[in-house]
Amino acid sequence: MAIKATHIVEWCERQLRQKDTWLRDHGPKSKKPRPEMEIDNKMEDIEILEAVLADYRAAIKARKNPG
Repeated sequence: MAIKATHIVEWCERQLRQKDTWLRDHGPKSKKPRPEMEIDNKMEDIEILEAVLADYRAAIKARKNPG
């Protein structure tokens, strides 16, 4: 089964929302922050997801506007 680029974008956006929520609830400014390593991992996840989103959005735009 081929996964559509738009589906990947939607999935990445959901993941970003989940990670943002986690950081608000458990990040360094929360009442009960998680260990720094966990926070760093979530922040890295966000960076990677944002890069993937940028690439997929650019690919989708390029397909819609060839040339």
